[in-house]
Amino acid sequence: MQQNDYDLVLKVKLGVESAFNTLFYQYHSRVYNLCRKFLTCKEDAEEVVQTVFLALWENRKQLDENQPLVAYILTIAKHWIYNFLKKRVYRKAFLDYLATKDDFLDFVTEDEISYHDLQNLLEKLMKELPPKRKEIFILSKIEGLSYREIAQRLSITESTVNTQITKALEFIRKQVENLY
Repeated sequence: MQQNDYDLVLKVKLGVESAFNTLFYQYHSRVYNLCRKFLTCKEDAEEVVQTVFLALWENRKQLDENQPLVAYILTIAKHWIYNFLKKRVYRKAFLDYLATKDDFLDFVTEDEISYHDLQNLLEKLMKELPPKRKEIFILSKIEGLSYREIAQRLSITESTVNTQITKALEFIRKQVENLY
């Protein structure tokens, strides 16, 4: 392992956001390129990249500074790519199954109600985000802009975009967990 990665991992383990931003900026394109090999949709690849780095941040205390960082990050990425593809296959199979059922319309109505409830909850939680974080979140998750596009539009760095989206997702996840 390079000395740079060793020091970087130690700082990330301590929760130093600037170190995590450096790590993100250093490995983002490599993870994204791996995702694009398996996921045809750019947005799907970006979602998996976001999930990988969010998981890395959330589990930063378990990082081993003596292990190769790039191998660890790419292993996490492969895991999330696999999960993403598995969910897609299960979802398609389930939708195909529902399409053959007579009571399909009952499920659609229930799903629509659940969807609208979740949409209302998300809108409520987004209102609680700080204005800049909310703007970045909407540009990414609602409008589908890439981190680079958001960074260019708002004249900020991609790592700032990542940090703000990570914090927004953490906030939303915690609020949803508290409800259930």
